[in-house]
Amino acid sequence: SWLPAAMAAPTPVSALVHSSTLVSAGVYLLIRFNIILSTSWLGQLLLLLSGLTMFMAGLGANFEFDLKKIIALSTLSQLGLMMSILSMGFL
Repeated sequence: SWLPAAMAAPTPVSALVHSSTLVSAGVYLLIRFNIILSTSWLGQLLLLLSGLTMFMAGLGANFEFDLKKIIALSTLSQLGLMMSILSMGFL
């Protein structure tokens, strides 16, 4: 995954701030364009990809020792959860 590799911040707190603000902005944009997801097959594809993202990020976080990477993988798992909720149509 690209998010833990991008977390080259000097402290775990700055890694958390980076992941929670910049990456969540993309989820906000997808919420704004939710009508496109609910009227096509893209919602089902997004549900599959978000489920895989949650699983792989959670599994990867279990085998990490660096706190910054654990925070990044936890954030990635939560983003997968937000995307799955979005793809099911629960706003």
